[in-house]
Amino acid sequence: MTDRPVLAVTGATGFIGQALLTAAFAENWQPRILVRRYPRDCLVPGRTIEVVPGDLNDPGALGRLVEGATAIVHLAGLIKALHAADFLAANAGGTEQLLRAAQTANPAAAFLHVSSLAAREPQLSPYAASKRASEDKVRDLAGDRPWAIIRPPAVYGPGDTATLPLFRAAHGGFLPYPAAPRARVSLIHVADLVSAVLAMLRQLQDGRLLSGSLIEIDDGHPGGHDWNGMLEALRQAVGHPVRGLRLPRWLVLPIAATNALICRARGRADVFVPAKLAELYHADWVATASELPKIVGWRPLFDLQDGFSDTFRWYRDHSFIT
Repeated sequence: MTDRPVLAVTGATGFIGQALLTAAFAENWQPRILVRRYPRDCLVPGRTIEVVPGDLNDPGALGRLVEGATAIVHLAGLIKALHAADFLAANAGGTEQLLRAAQTANPAAAFLHVSSLAAREPQLSPYAASKRASEDKVRDLAGDRPWAIIRPPAVYGPGDTATLPLFRAAHGGFLPYPAAPRARVSLIHVADLVSAVLAMLRQLQDGRLLSGSLIEIDDGHPGGHDWNGMLEALRQAVGHPVRGLRLPRWLVLPIAATNALICRARGRADVFVPAKLAELYHADWVATASELPKIVGWRPLFDLQDGFSDTFRWYRDHSFIT
């Protein structure tokens, strides 16, 4: 065993989770992760990870995950489901289970809940409502421990399969995109998000970040990004012109509705359903001016152009785009 402080992490096998593990090792944390199956992608020679088999519905596993940990990062969340109740059960219910286990096994560990900017608009979709409900669980059940909530916007970067179709389309020179007219969105590179998470944990432990803080975060670009700016950043990343075509909602809705029917028939959930369109066509996904740089001294390293170029290089280097 190591004398490094233990960082208990849920959702560690996902895109953001794997980036967090890498950053945590670099900052001398000892990660301990909750997994439902063998975490092949998280295991790297020279890195020792404590593995706790189980899930968010297993109180015993949750207790073992958090026992003796210095800090807890709750990343796990459901992003697609066949029924609205499934979002609530996984995202709010899972958060409740984790906090109840932590209250019994480790009532002092710092707790950081990685939510989503979608939680700001819970009326838009079952997913957004479940993320707001998960934040409410943190407020209700965190107890006297130091805790905070971070709301990332859309996250991209090396290892992300969700934004891969966007880069593939840009590489092909033509990108249709679903968005409201004059839509603006905040974005953040995954490396910047995880560095912010670890900075917040340090400050929570030291008492320099006020317990109960709710932080919206972005890449530091005032007012977010519009699609013209994103298309230009994609053009520079792929090295040739990219034509964009904004798809109106009325055109996309029948496709999403048909996909939802197919998903129900097959019993397999998918992200692209009508409820998701309410999020996609919401015009304002701009993070509020973040106090994080002033509070913890954190600064994003990637602007949009550098971030998109870094991501595209990773896709090329790993043969996701040829």
